[in-house]
Amino acid sequence: MLKAVAFDMDDTLLSINLSAFIAVFLRDEARLLADISRKNPLSAFAGLVGVLRDLSSNVRDADDARTNRAFFDEEIERRMGIPLTDPVIADAFEFFEREVLPHCNDPVIGARPRAGAHQAVELLLERGMRIALLTNPSFSRSCIECRMAWGDMLDMPFELVTCMENSTRCKPSPRYYLEAIGALGLEPEEVLMVGNDPKRDFPVPDCGIQTAYVGIGSPDRALWSGSMEAFAAQFGLIEERFNERHERGFSKLAQDVSRARNPFQN
Repeated sequence: MLKAVAFDMDDTLLSINLSAFIAVFLRDEARLLADISRKNPLSAFAGLVGVLRDLSSNVRDADDARTNRAFFDEEIERRMGIPLTDPVIADAFEFFEREVLPHCNDPVIGARPRAGAHQAVELLLERGMRIALLTNPSFSRSCIECRMAWGDMLDMPFELVTCMENSTRCKPSPRYYLEAIGALGLEPEEVLMVGNDPKRDFPVPDCGIQTAYVGIGSPDRALWSGSMEAFAAQFGLIEERFNERHERGFSKLAQDVSRARNPFQN
């Protein structure tokens, strides 16, 4: 039965122009890399983008158990010759992400709490649900906490916040989801994932985690689809459907959902 709810962050609990944020982040971190290595900024930008692309695409051997942080650091050093683990260099990036990046939330990025997000979290806590923040761990903890602050989430009692430092894969790898759920001491069938990205917030291949979808459209795999405000208002119905799926068997219900729309969808 349902014991915990895991939330995605960007455009789930946090309204944000994510493309604009990533553009600013990459530009400024590439400048740091270029200054440190005395390389052309365009070359540093290309190198950074290449490493992050491979990280996000899970271009790893199956037996590679390195954290995303270790993978990122080692690939930057291998490709660009910059030892990010050097204390002086590490401090420079930490300073940027802790002290400079938080001031980059301009009108274009427009980061703010998503309507209904705080109500949803408060409701779950009142109902005794455990909560976690399963944001894609292609960023450091410092960078993730920057965006959490923009969404007024730093005081939310998440039992786990995934990030580069505590994850070995990125979404939608089932290994990422199973490692996070395992860290909570739970089984996949006890957790509801809430997210807005049909390509990342549903594990591929499926590993038994049900997902409530708060993005555009209504994916067939979704337990429920609607806005975050509707999620808060209809959580009782969502929990009932979650437990119904659990009782009937997730694999059978996946076939049912492909043949009929969710009766609770908005």
